[in-house]
Amino acid sequence: MGLRNYLIKRILIAIALFIAIVIFNFFLFRLPVFIFGIDPAILYIQPGMDLRAIERIRALYQLPPANATWYDWWLHFLAYMRNMFTLQWGISFSSGNPVAQDILERLPNTLLLMGTSTILAVILGVVTGIIAASRHGGALDTGLITASLTLYSVPVFWLGMLFLLLFSVLPMLYFGFPIFPLGHTTSPPGQVPNDPISYSLDVAWHLVLPALTLTLAFFGGYMLLMRNTLVDVLTEDYILTARAKGLEERTVLYKHGVRNAFLPLISLIAINFAFIISGAILTETVFIWLGMGRLLYASLTGNDWPVAQGIFFMIAATVIIANIIADILYGVLDPRIKYG
Repeated sequence: MGLRNYLIKRILIAIALFIAIVIFNFFLFRLPVFIFGIDPAILYIQPGMDLRAIERIRALYQLPPANATWYDWWLHFLAYMRNMFTLQWGISFSSGNPVAQDILERLPNTLLLMGTSTILAVILGVVTGIIAASRHGGALDTGLITASLTLYSVPVFWLGMLFLLLFSVLPMLYFGFPIFPLGHTTSPPGQVPNDPISYSLDVAWHLVLPALTLTLAFFGGYMLLMRNTLVDVLTEDYILTARAKGLEERTVLYKHGVRNAFLPLISLIAINFAFIISGAILTETVFIWLGMGRLLYASLTGNDWPVAQGIFFMIAATVIIANIIADILYGVLDPRIKYG
């Protein structure tokens, strides 16, 4: 089986898996309705509201009628499937805005935060992993392992609160101004710069602490995986053969070792990049960063299932696509892999 047939097979499997996830998504957020018979419109029905107002609410939020029959739920399910695949995810129960609008307002903030921290964590983890593996068993190797395990084990919300204390609260108490802001995505309304350069600098100033928190929290996993994989690769026979040929240790390490050690890292990077879209709920909450993580948390705690469905839909799509890309990259980086 060639690459073309393999891709067709993977895409068909991905489509079937995606449809199954979307169907599961429908039942997941309606379990209280199915199990306990709760009317979804009860959250919006006010005392004294007439029947026409209640029906308008049901039509606006695309809710099934009270005491709905299986046929009503079937029509509701068909409307849900149509909305999912046309990216018309309905109206948010909380904000009253179209779900797509709420998601698009938060998505750039999350892509900025998670994209920046993930890229930095990958670079830092790969570089330190290579350094640790090249000095296997030495003091530097031990120190890097200890540091990565410590940061990997520390709760991300605690790390974020520590940075806020060190760089925001204490400087405010002792110097009268913070080194970095206490939170939010930009300065308060009225203080946001108008020109693009000043606005970008203002966003970057607010980005430093949450991005630093996530970078340090993520890099340990990349570092340990890169280091352990590279240590194993450097014991392979082809590495001994390369050294026996008289190649420089630097050439052996980077040309023959790192390339093969990088393969297991691809899956981890692909999955983590896929989850960029969901945001970091704890970090965005600590730093009051208006991203997808806070939106997802608010939708789950507020029973706002149209928003939660839309976010889960996007997460499922990105995870599946990222896995397909990872499979392709495996074949590109390792010619020994045959599609068949």
